[in-house]
Amino acid sequence: MRRHRLTHFLATIIVISSGIVMLIGLSVKPGTMPADLASFTLEVVSVTAAIAVLLGLLNLLTVHLNRFIKAEHGWPYSIITLFTAIFVLVLRMLDHVDVWPDDMAGEQVSPHLFEAVQVSLESALAALLVFFLVYAAYRLMRREVTPWHILFTMAVVIVLLGWIPLENTEALADLREWLVQVPVSAGARGLLIGVGLGTVTVGVRVLIGQDRSFWG
Repeated sequence: MRRHRLTHFLATIIVISSGIVMLIGLSVKPGTMPADLASFTLEVVSVTAAIAVLLGLLNLLTVHLNRFIKAEHGWPYSIITLFTAIFVLVLRMLDHVDVWPDDMAGEQVSPHLFEAVQVSLESALAALLVFFLVYAAYRLMRREVTPWHILFTMAVVIVLLGWIPLENTEALADLREWLVQVPVSAGARGLLIGVGLGTVTVGVRVLIGQDRSFWG
């Protein structure tokens, strides 16, 4: 029990000291000792994060390889995961070695592949989001008709119809643009301000030793 408390105390000291070092180092001019110490701390954190990612990748490969060997439930998905992980890793190595033909010399293939897959997935999710919004509006209006439900349904209808390239729909397009530029933008900024205030609050709690989430 005493050793457990000592570990918690040392963790608290390390976290508070790191927070103070980073706060001072990022507030002073570059080239000074606090700034250099903060830069060194960031480098240590970056290296630690890179090692953590590597260990996570090894754990992913080990788990799915064992699932494939033991023929557990869902092992075909494990094969796809293993093949994809190894393929991306080898492709990234080939980009660094630069073994591509002359017409592709210096070309980075892995970022283009990642962007193509990412854009396709985002487009598919965005297309599904339309159906989710329409179904949500239908469920809300079916359950209970309230002013807020009507407002939500009208917003969905206006935004969807405003994107349809039909004749004599300029008013809907302008209204959709206003909804995106004013209420939606204001809500997004409010969320970002809330995230910023929450981050500052967590930082202050860490500096004064009130945040004990790292105690385990």
